[in-house]
Amino acid sequence: MPNGGSDCCGTCWFNSKNNGEQGYQGSEKEGVVICIIRNLEIPDPFWTYCANHPHHNQNKIDLPLGPVYINDGYPYSRKVWVNPPDNEEIRLKLLELLEKISNEPEFRYPSETDLEEEIIKQLTALKEIRAIEGLKRIINLDIEDYRNQKNFIIRNKSIIVGQAIESLLEITNGEYLDEVEKFINYGIEINSMDNYDQDNDNFAAIRYHLVRGLKHCESTKAKGLLKTAINDPNNEVKAFANEILNKKNEC
Repeated sequence: MPNGGSDCCGTCWFNSKNNGEQGYQGSEKEGVVICIIRNLEIPDPFWTYCANHPHHNQNKIDLPLGPVYINDGYPYSRKVWVNPPDNEEIRLKLLELLEKISNEPEFRYPSETDLEEEIIKQLTALKEIRAIEGLKRIINLDIEDYRNQKNFIIRNKSIIVGQAIESLLEITNGEYLDEVEKFINYGIEINSMDNYDQDNDNFAAIRYHLVRGLKHCESTKAKGLLKTAINDPNNEVKAFANEILNKKNEC
């Protein structure tokens, strides 16, 4: 059993030895394991991962989505091993899947790899301008039900909204900053440093990704938002805001 997560190539239905099924049918048999949708030899299938695994990809989409990851050591973090391929068919599928992202509660397999996150990250890396309208739609999803959610098996859609904000700013070089600046205090509107509980701040991801996106914005407003964020009660948000603001001030 792979300690790094069962969402590995060893149990994937696109593993050449598993006969199109999910499970442990053949990865330990002699011979080479091939990912049949990437035409890629997998030297260590129980420590190799991607978003096409059935734990993330229940519809069995057979186009390569996102990169291939391998284990990056204890405590089982993942790093990119092989970058995703790029062609028009894949781009169109990514755009189609972007349009299907909703605010509906969904089960989330406990893993660093998440299909919706990989969709947004890949479109961002491609600087795919056709994703702009889809990202704007996601940013405006109603996610209030996730504000106080305590069930961490359900995907926290604020993470997806946050990633859409960062992606929109990166793809457009800050063109839509006016539309997302309202999120700079989202989730902490009624909090103070005295009663803030970082472990129960379900919307910190939105502010975190907005701050990360501000590095792509060359404007006075971006600096002003970063100055606001350096007082954020969340340590990660505050740290990124300080780092990005300092780099802007050095320029």
